Amino acid sequence: MEKPQTAHEIAAALRLALRGLVRPVAVLTAEHRGVRHAMAATAFCEVSMDPPSMLVCINRSNATYTAVAEGTEIGLSLLSEEQEEVSRRCGGGAAGEDKFAVGEWLLEAGKPPRLADGCAAMVLRIAQCVDHGTHVVVIGEIVDIAPGPAPAPLAFHDGAYFFPLTQAALNLVAQSRKTGEADGMNDGYLMMDLMRAFYWFDEGLQSALKARGWQSISRSQSFTLANIALGIHRPSDIARNLGISRQAVSKMLQEMGEQGLITVEPDPDDKRASLVGFSEKSAQLRADALEILMQLERTIGERIGARALKALRAALGQDWGALPA
Repeated sequence: MEKPQTAHEIAAALRLALRGLVRPVAVLTAEHRGVRHAMAATAFCEVSMDPPSMLVCINRSNATYTAVAEGTEIGLSLLSEEQEEVSRRCGGGAAGEDKFAVGEWLLEAGKPPRLADGCAAMVLRIAQCVDHGTHVVVIGEIVDIAPGPAPAPLAFHDGAYFFPLTQAALNLVAQSRKTGEADGMNDGYLMMDLMRAFYWFDEGLQSALKARGWQSISRSQSFTLANIALGIHRPSDIARNLGISRQAVSKMLQEMGEQGLITVEPDPDDKRASLVGFSEKSAQLRADALEILMQLERTIGERIGARALKALRAALGQDWGALPA
């Protein structure tokens, strides 16, 4: 009989499972006692169309909760794929009024701030709050809603921002190349070739690690380990390289620490910062990963020839210089 899972194990598995979902991104806002609040949110959905209602989950440690707890109306703005920076600021990348420095905000007396240039903006009158664990589930009836000019939503997947239309375009190009209907895209799109090559390596690595008995590692976690291997140890630098918010990186690093993959220690040169490194437990994982990557390279050499592989490595290893103006 299998040993029952602990609450800690279940929570870790749930986080990993939820990372696989593609979630829309919104900003929840409120104005309380002359102070404006904003937080990024992915835990929200519609509840009813009669009356029109929405549900959103708020961590009670978030400053926005104070306003919600006193029953003030809240704003819910659905972000477009152009509003990644808004999400970053409201997700922990900025404080206070700096959260409202980006975006076309509607600031009206007696109403919470809303974004005019997103997918939609609405005002919710709180109907019910349900406390559970670390969060409160807020159900609000929509008293005002305005569709925005942007049809394409911003989404979040596997710890990173996801742009549905951009991803669809890349998928279309990939499929067109396979079917011979690329209309000239076979030539001149080195970036897409490099992306497909990277995904080939990453998927081969993940599959081989799983075959050796290692727990599943998300692509964002794989990117993080690669950053550490390259000597990048500050969470803020890792967040910038992965294109995700510091809040998202903080959550991911916490999960990786719980899995025993990394250590997070105070930065001796900056008391406000921390440094990320490999844990002793991850030594065997890294050794297996390096062995698998070498095997994947040998496979490529067998398929395209040793000379072509050597030339490929030489070309990609060159310094391409500064970006063109």
